[in-house]
Amino acid sequence: MKNKHLHTSSRFYSFSPLSLYLLIPLLLILSACNSYTPYPRAHGFHRIEIPAPEARQYRLFQNESCPFTFFYPGYGEISRNQSDSCWVDISFPPYDLKWHITYRNVEESQKTRSTHFEEYRKMIYKHSKQATQIVPSPLSAEAGEGTFFEIYGNVGTPAQVFLYDSTEQHVMMMSFYFQTALKNDSLLPVITYMKEEVKHMVNSLQWEEE
Repeated sequence: MKNKHLHTSSRFYSFSPLSLYLLIPLLLILSACNSYTPYPRAHGFHRIEIPAPEARQYRLFQNESCPFTFFYPGYGEISRNQSDSCWVDISFPPYDLKWHITYRNVEESQKTRSTHFEEYRKMIYKHSKQATQIVPSPLSAEAGEGTFFEIYGNVGTPAQVFLYDSTEQHVMMMSFYFQTALKNDSLLPVITYMKEEVKHMVNSLQWEEE
């Protein structure tokens, strides 16, 4: 009986070749868990600082070639302001965006105010391929009337303005566009803020008296 018991115990502790094949991968997996190498987490959206309302400062824009003046954010930099034309670019380095302003004298252009508006509207609606929605809204200011276009979706130009004076002799078109590849969902805070600044600019616009 004693020898039989020892023989049975020996069979219980022995390993078959199949058991070894199953045991080796398990040991490798356990070893890999102990040698884990951490990786840094992916970056989230860029941090965008929006000035508080009480901290916002403005500069006066004026040019002898332009029959109007307006106020723009103080951190803006005029990057195009030619003495022989009234096309103005204002850059905003903190947000990688630019304001583009174009002026037309209706009499000199030999086009009606309505024609200018229709040309501008068609240009805006070319964004329809990328935009999820284009919303035009009536715009009213001391300087005149017009339309404020909000363009939603992953587009480079989220807002555009068409403004004309009460005599319909002056037409101003304005847009702001980003110079960055960031998605617009991450840029939403600055888009919302910049729309407010555009409206502030429109409300501060004054035509020069002839």
